Amino acid sequence: MVPTDGQRVARTRLQAACWLGMVVFAASVAIPGICLPQIGDEFGLALGTRGLLGSLRMAALLLALLTSGYLADRFGKVAFLTGGMALAALGLAGTPLARQYGPLLAAQAVVGLGMGAMEALINPLVAELHPDSPARPLNITNGLFSVGLVAAALLSGEMLEAWQSWRATFLVWVVPALVTAALFASRRYPRAERGGDAGDGTAFLRKPLFWALMGAMVIAGGCEAGMTFWSASFMEHLLGASTRGGAMTVAFFGAAMAAGRFATGGLVAKFEPLALTVLSAVGYTVATAGLCFSEAEGPGLVLIGLSGLFVACFWPTILAVATQRVQAGSTTMFALLAAAGISGCIVFPWAIGAIGDAAGLRLGVALLPAAMVIEGALLVAVWRALRDADRASRRSAPHLVSRSHQS
Repeated sequence: MVPTDGQRVARTRLQAACWLGMVVFAASVAIPGICLPQIGDEFGLALGTRGLLGSLRMAALLLALLTSGYLADRFGKVAFLTGGMALAALGLAGTPLARQYGPLLAAQAVVGLGMGAMEALINPLVAELHPDSPARPLNITNGLFSVGLVAAALLSGEMLEAWQSWRATFLVWVVPALVTAALFASRRYPRAERGGDAGDGTAFLRKPLFWALMGAMVIAGGCEAGMTFWSASFMEHLLGASTRGGAMTVAFFGAAMAAGRFATGGLVAKFEPLALTVLSAVGYTVATAGLCFSEAEGPGLVLIGLSGLFVACFWPTILAVATQRVQAGSTTMFALLAAAGISGCIVFPWAIGAIGDAAGLRLGVALLPAAMVIEGALLVAVWRALRDADRASRRSAPHLVSRSHQS
C-alpha cells in the first residue's frame, strides 16, 4: 500500500480515525433513541412522529452516503471524511439549541449528512488498509460501533438521571467528532487495489450476487436500527423500566452487539461467513419474537441483548463477502451496499412507530422477526449459490489442467 505521493501510508493514524469515527457515529445514532421519551414528552409527539427523528436523520445520511461514495472514487476520500465529521460536529452542537421540533429535526439532518460520509468511506478505507483479509478488521471496526452505542448509552443514562435534561447528552460528542476530523486530515491514504473487473468501476452492477446482497443489507440495517431506536421506549413504556433502565437497555444491546462482532471477527477465519449469518438470523428471529410476548423487565432485557448478539454479524460480513466475491476496491459498491442498509434504517424505525400508533408498540416490534425470516431465506439462497459455483469451479479445474498438458 503506497499512496499516490510516494510516502508511506499513515496506517496507524487512519485506522485510529476509523475506530474513533465509528464510536462517534454510533453515539450519534444511539443518543436520539435514548432521549426519545424525553424529547417526545417535551414536544408532545405521537409514536409515529417520534420515529421521524431517526428516519429523517438516516434519509440525510443516505443522500450524503451516495454522493460522497461516488465522488470519493474520483477525487479521493480525505475531503469527505474530514468535512463529513466536521459537519456532524456542527449538527451535534446545534441539536440541543433547538426549541421546537422542526429545528431539532434540521440539526439531526445535518448530523446525518456528516455521518453519510463516514458510512460510505470508513469501511472501504479499512478494506484498503487490509486488502488481503478484510473480514476480521471490518468486523472489529464495526464492533467499535457497538462500543460507541454502549458508551453513549451509559453516559446519556447517567446524565439524564442526574440532570433530567436530554440536551447536554449531544454536546459531549462534539469534541471527539472534531478530533476524528483532524485525524482524517492526512495526505497519506492507501491507493485502492482494484480486483476483478478493475477497469470497470460499475461491473458489480451486472452481477446477481450484488443485488442479492443489497436486499440482505436492507433488512440487516433495518433490524439493527429498529432495535437500537425503539428498545429504550419498549422497556420504559411497556415493561416499566426507569429512564436509566431504558438507557441501560441500549447499552446492553450495544455490548451484546460488540461481543457478537468481535467474536465474528475470529470465527470468519474458521467457518463459512454466510453460514454464520444464517445461524444468526435464526437466533435473532427467536429472540425478537419472544420479546413481543415479554411481560417483565428482566426477560425483556435478556431478549434485547440476545437480539444484539445475533444481529451483529450481518452488516460487516455482507460487506466482506461483497469485497471477496463481487468486486474488490470499489468505493461505489461499498456506498451502494451501505445505502441499502441505511434505507432499512430509514424505513424500520418509522414503520415500527407507525404500526405502534395503529396497533401498539408490541405489534410494531413484531416487524423485526418477520423481516429476519426473509433475511435468513435470502442468505441461505446466496450461500447455496456460492457453494455450488465453487464446486463447479473445482470440478472444471482438473479438466483445464489436463487440456493444457495435452496441448
